[in-house]
Amino acid sequence: MVYILIPLLPLLASVVIALAGSRLGEASAKIGVLAIGTSGALSVAAFVQLALAGKPISIPLYEMLRSGDDLKIHLGLYLDQLTVLLLLLVTGVGFVVHVYSARYMTGDARFPRFFAVMALFTFGMVTLVMSDNLLMLFMCWEVMGICSYLLISHQSDRQAACQAATKAFLVNAVADVGLLFGIVLTYATFGTLDIQNILANVSSQSGEHWNLLEWIGFEWHVQKTTLITLFLFMGCLGKSAQIPFHVWLPNAMEAPTPVSALIHAATMVNAGPYLLVRFSALVMLSPVAMAVIAIVGGTTALFAGIVALTQSDIKKMLAYSTISQIGFMIMTCGLGAFVAAIFHMLAHGFLKGFLFLSTGNQL
Repeated sequence: MVYILIPLLPLLASVVIALAGSRLGEASAKIGVLAIGTSGALSVAAFVQLALAGKPISIPLYEMLRSGDDLKIHLGLYLDQLTVLLLLLVTGVGFVVHVYSARYMTGDARFPRFFAVMALFTFGMVTLVMSDNLLMLFMCWEVMGICSYLLISHQSDRQAACQAATKAFLVNAVADVGLLFGIVLTYATFGTLDIQNILANVSSQSGEHWNLLEWIGFEWHVQKTTLITLFLFMGCLGKSAQIPFHVWLPNAMEAPTPVSALIHAATMVNAGPYLLVRFSALVMLSPVAMAVIAIVGGTTALFAGIVALTQSDIKKMLAYSTISQIGFMIMTCGLGAFVAAIFHMLAHGFLKGFLFLSTGNQL
């Protein structure tokens, strides 16, 4: 299928720029812009096809792992209505950010490196939303973490940028441990990592429990869906900068402005709400997890909104605004309003991209 080019083109652009950047110089920007722009056009085509046909598109890639008859991991791409909406956001804002960066980064000593990492960052988010497998999703989740570190520390001669990048990487690494546990528990419960198979069988686990203290002779029964959802939510807390993992995002303003626009508008912070919406069928089975998600999201939205009012630096004010808005999205997911969360995400993504790219004109 031609839609495999949506994630493949940014990856190829990143590889080409990384290998030939010294010879390409500032022409590296043209390769990145062309790749992201073509991916955006294909995303529009996928959106139109799904709108007309109404059938999801499944693209099998290859069998990554097989161990006996029980463990089989097939990687592939899956496009449904949720996927194409996120693709329009990621590739649309990503394209504008790449075009903006071509002039913004002119004269930078690490110009090719910047565009190589930006293309890889875009590839990570695009592939994450298209993944049909939790293992593939987790790998892209980590690719974005590594790219955020490289982009935030782009001006590595500044100590503040290096410290901000280290904080972002470490905070997200801690939260990602929770996501990894959630994936392991998901496989232990459903016997598969295929997202659509998991969602098709969530109702069969609605009444199942684990005794977490059985190994020491006590009883503490926790619903399986609750534990899985809370661990997956821990990963969302890191990427989406929610309390108590919110501390990295304001410091990430040490990155160049196009990086801030990409992180806050199209990638990274949107991964958390996307994961909750993707697993909405699982989340809805656990009232306890939904209550936790709603409380954390609401608390973060209120806290970050108040802190944003105290900021004098316009980029930090926008950073706390992002934390607050993502908090509202998380809260609406906890309340079961998943459609509203996606609408909010799309509106916020395009608006915040515009706000970051126009901050240079503000006095």
